[in-house]
Parts: sequence; structure tokens; C-alpha cells
Amino acid sequence: MQRRAVALALRTAGDNSAENLGSDGSRLVEIGVSDGQSHLILPVVEGNSHLGDLFRQIEIAAGPGALLVCRGPCELRQVIHPLLAQEGVTVGELFLEFVNMMRLDAIPSTPPMSQEAEEIAVELTSLIDRFAKHTPDEIALAVERISLGVDPTICRDDESVEGEVVVRARGLPWQASDTHVAQFFAGLNIAPGGVALCLSAEGRRNGEALVRFVNPEMRALALKRHRHFLLSRYIEVYRASGDEFLQVAAGCSSEAMIFVSRGASVIIRMRGLPYDCAEQQIKEFFLSEPEPAEMMDSGVMFVTRPDGRPTGDAFVLFGDEETGLRALKKHRQTIGSRYIELFRSTTAEVNQTTSSHVRNFSDSNKKRQQRGVTVERKMVMKRSAEMTPPVTATRRDCVRLRGLPYEARVEDVVRFLGDHARNIVFQGVHMVFNAQGHPSGECFIQMNSEQAASGCAATTHNKFMNTGKKQRYIEVFQCSPDDMHLAPQQAAAPAPPLILPQVQPRLPFPITAPSAAMPLPFGAMYWPYPSPPVSPNMMLGSGGQVLVTGITFGVTAQDIMHQFTTPDTAVESVQMLRWPTATTTGEALLRVLWTRSADGSTFPTYSHLRSRLTYSKEIYASLRRQQFSYV
Repeated sequence: MQRRAVALALRTAGDNSAENLGSDGSRLVEIGVSDGQSHLILPVVEGNSHLGDLFRQIEIAAGPGALLVCRGPCELRQVIHPLLAQEGVTVGELFLEFVNMMRLDAIPSTPPMSQEAEEIAVELTSLIDRFAKHTPDEIALAVERISLGVDPTICRDDESVEGEVVVRARGLPWQASDTHVAQFFAGLNIAPGGVALCLSAEGRRNGEALVRFVNPEMRALALKRHRHFLLSRYIEVYRASGDEFLQVAAGCSSEAMIFVSRGASVIIRMRGLPYDCAEQQIKEFFLSEPEPAEMMDSGVMFVTRPDGRPTGDAFVLFGDEETGLRALKKHRQTIGSRYIELFRSTTAEVNQTTSSHVRNFSDSNKKRQQRGVTVERKMVMKRSAEMTPPVTATRRDCVRLRGLPYEARVEDVVRFLGDHARNIVFQGVHMVFNAQGHPSGECFIQMNSEQAASGCAATTHNKFMNTGKKQRYIEVFQCSPDDMHLAPQQAAAPAPPLILPQVQPRLPFPITAPSAAMPLPFGAMYWPYPSPPVSPNMMLGSGGQVLVTGITFGVTAQDIMHQFTTPDTAVESVQMLRWPTATTTGEALLRVLWTRSADGSTFPTYSHLRSRLTYSKEIYASLRRQQFSYV
């Protein structure tokens, strides 16, 4: 039986062309339906709390068994379903199937429909008239079905994935699951097992995901959601290849296959477990009052490192949705003296975590970073030993902040922590920078006790930080010094060995230990408190280290020392950087000290040092500020 056609058209506050409708994320302002005899056009008020009633009214007007006819795929896929997912509104079958008139326009005998936005009533009439000119067989080829959510199946490593159906989503909140990813791409058909959350070498989420769609048309629409928002975080969407998806998603771990094949409705990932935690302790944790939740038999799988050592993570199975939701309410409760974080997980994440592909993918990332980082970017000053007190790897007396605005400074971090800032150890704030020297949006803070770190994380997690006109919610997690030192090891690429002959100063200033000025790989870096370095037009401290590049052949350390020595500044040492073959790299490290001005109020500025550069045949140097160690 032929279904009754009902035309649907809508308008947003932005671009309303057929190709770009919804791509700018503009709000919906008007929607209308028509059966050819009567029109129903409804305004959509911004912040309308009765959105569900609005769409139910449209369903009633369309009647049972109706088939929507749209100008293209964007009306439903790019506007309506993302809006419904964002507001948590569920609709009936009417909005899950439609006729894409763009497909009918491809028929040679059909005059093409205007792609520009018309009056909504005119568009509704045109859609009905054009639809009536096609046969049922032609219409059947233009019907599209919208699938909701994602089927959490396991992707095996012997599968083949087309190269034109995968995207990479970057900037996900670390608590985001495959359900959140499917919510972000609501309206687009994701392939079974098509969401792969990228994991670090430690098996933890890194804020990225690879998503596989059913066809290239879905990927093209997904790419138009670049910089749309998920949980108040804007998400970047890029093209990716099928090989990248298989590297992350595929695996053949028999342990994971057996574990996820037990028919659980909910999988929960636990983080922060004591290394000696046993399955019985986890069972007692979930059975504790209030709201006990019973896990499935043999429903615990501990995550271990390649050498068999525990990571403090585990996956737990629950038989039904209600029990799983009760279990998630125990987030941040404790086992012994450790508070435990709980996240909803997926079968794909279980497989990824236990698969050797996690380590292989991490290694390939490091190699790509190594090839992409120049020698010039690798040179960075090493933090002196006096900057941070010694720490032990067994304590969890640190906190990790994620989602910081790129403009955030140490003062903003301290202000964000409020009263908890009193528990920060001396010079215990460490800003993280990426391989290009730009802020990464992360920060590590050393506290004076585990209790202080736990209280800080519990109180400030998901609170908002205001910097200028920006407001960002910040994720705060308790961590150990091991976690703090692991990040630069994972991200940094090994630098080539350098021969660094030490040139003694000609002026009577104290000489620091050579280890305080040795370069280290330019990867994810930690600026010790106070950090990051102040901007060039602000006052600096009493000393620092700088990198001079572009030095021509024949320039000696004495020439450089003489060039930068002034009545207000003194070059403590010069290190000419050389390759293992003893040839010069054209770069030098300077340890510079300076004194206060005559009135004792200011220090020489960075621009003052830069004014000492000579752009000539003898020295053509580019002075670039690096980490300044305060003495």
C-alpha cells in the first residue's frame, strides 16, 4: 500500500541552502508540514521547553503511516535529530524515514529543484507537486532510513574498512562514551561497532575517537559538524582512513571476546583501584549501601600493562540497565583510602584495552611525532632539580586539570582552586605544552598530601573557570607523580645526541650545574611554578636561559658572550650545540643573569635582550624565549 506523502520544510537562523543547512549549528526557528491541501507552520522559540510537544503536534498533523518528503538529507539528519539528541527528546517512527528529493532530482527527466531557500509555504507546495510526478519504484530508491545510536559490536582485525567512511573526532570530554559520540553524530548512520575511542599507551581515553559510517555520504555530512558542541566542548572533525580505524578498533584478544560475550547490558570501567585490589573487594564495593548493585558472575576483568603489572583499572559487567545505573552512582566512593572513578564503557573499549594494537598505535604516533618535529623545536630547557621537591611514585598527591583555556596562566589556576590552593607545594604548578610550544589545555599540580589532592579533585571537578570573556568547565582528577611524569615521556620524541662543551663565564657569577641547562626532547612539557613564562612585554625574573639559532660558521662562544653582555645583563655560560660528528648545529644555549635597575623596581625585559642581536654576516641569530629558571 502506498503511503501518504507529507512534505517537511524548516528554517534556521543561519545558512538555509540545501547543501549547508545545519552545518553552522544555527538554531531552528521555523518548521512546517503539508499534505498538499493544508499547511501547518510552527515557530520554534529559542529555549523552548516544550520541544517534545512541538514534534508530537507535527506527528498528529501528519497522521499514521505518513512518509516525510524533504528537500534533502539535512532537514532531518543535520537539524532535527541533533536537536532532539541535545534536548533528550524522543520521537516516533515518522522522523526515522524520509524521501530525499535530491535523489529524485538525479533522474534525468526531472527538472532540478531550486537549492536556495524559498518561503517555507512555497517549498512545501513544490515538494508535494514534484513528489506526485514520480512512480512508486522511483520513490522507493529515494527513501532513506535513519538509525539511532550505535551497535556495540567488536571489530575484528581481519575486517576491511573503506577509506571514505571514517572520521576522527577530537576534543571529546574524557568521560565521553560511545553513546556520547553517537549523540554528537545523531541523525547519521554509524556502522555496527563503528565508534572506537582512542586510548593512550596506558589504555586510557585521550579525548579522540574514530567513527565509521555506513557510506561516504554520511561521512560528508559528519565533516560538516566540525566545531559543533558536545557537553559544552566543541569537537573537531577530520577525515581519517580505514587503516587508522582498524589500528584503534580491531583486535583479536580471546580474553576480551570471552569477557564481553557473557551478555551484559552495562559495562562499567573502574579507575583508581589499589594495585593489590581483588575481585572480592570490587564486589563488596558495589554491594555497599545505599543502593547496592550486584555484578554478574565472573564479571570483573583487570587491566594490566604488557609486563603484567596492574594499571589500577578494571571492567565490570552488570546484567541489566537498572543495576548498571545504580552502580554508576557509586562514582568517587572509596576502596580503602582510594576514591574510585566509574565510567560507562563499551565492548569495543574492552577489546581495545586488552589488544596489542593499543601499544602499536601508540608507537606509530610517537614515530610520526618524531618525524614531524624539527631539531629547532626539540631544544628546550630542562627544569632544574630545585624546581620541585622529590616525589614518590606510590602516592596520589597530585591533581590533573584538563580543558583549561589556552590563555590560562598559573594565577588563573590558583584562583580556580580557591581554598585548595593553600595545599599546593612550593613551585608545584606545572603547565603542559605541546610539541609546538603551545598550551595544551592541561596542568598538573602537586599537593602536600593525598587527602588534599582527593578533596581538591572532588570539589573542583567540572567547575567553571572564567578567563576574560571565556567560560570553560574544567575536569579535575587525582593522580600520582607517575602519571605526571608519564605524559612527557609518551609525547616527547627522542632528540639526537648533542655535544655540549661548557664555556666558563668571564664574569664572577655563580655557575649552575650542567644538568640544569641540558636540552631535552621538545614534547609535552611542564613549566614549573610560576609558569608559563611571562609575555615579552612583562617583567622577567632574575635570570634565564635562551636559545640562539642561525649562527653562521666561524662564530665562537666568546663572540656570542660579548654580543649579549651589557651593564645590566651578564652571560653566565654559553653552550655551542654540536652533532655527534662535531659539526655545529648553528645554535647555542645562553645562561643569562641580570640585576635590577638603579631604582630597584624593574628588570630588563625580553625586548631589551632582543635589541642586542646583530643581523650581520657574522651573527644572524633568532632569539626565541624558552623556559626561564628562576635563581
